[in-house]
Amino acid sequence: MDFRRGDPDMYVATFKLQCKPEKQHEINQTLEEIVDRVKKLEGCKNTKIYKDKNDENIFFLVEEWQNQRHLDDHMKSNLFAALLGIKGLLTKEPEIMFMDEH
Repeated sequence: MDFRRGDPDMYVATFKLQCKPEKQHEINQTLEEIVDRVKKLEGCKNTKIYKDKNDENIFFLVEEWQNQRHLDDHMKSNLFAALLGIKGLLTKEPEIMFMDEH
């Protein structure tokens, strides 16, 4: 079995967002709007919203991208800026994690 890494088949960005309890509905609506638009972008394989099973104030946005270039383009876009613009609805800074599939 060959475990050497080649070019990843997918790049993933995960955003952990902890919202103020009274802002859950607003965060959910905003994320749904962003997801609907991101799914239409070139190179986007998938994007979904998840909610933490143990804390209803924590949302995860997971985006899967065809390659690094598409993810980089997205991170320079107005949609990405809109995602970062919801900081005022959060109790702390969003946690952003980047992964690749191997």
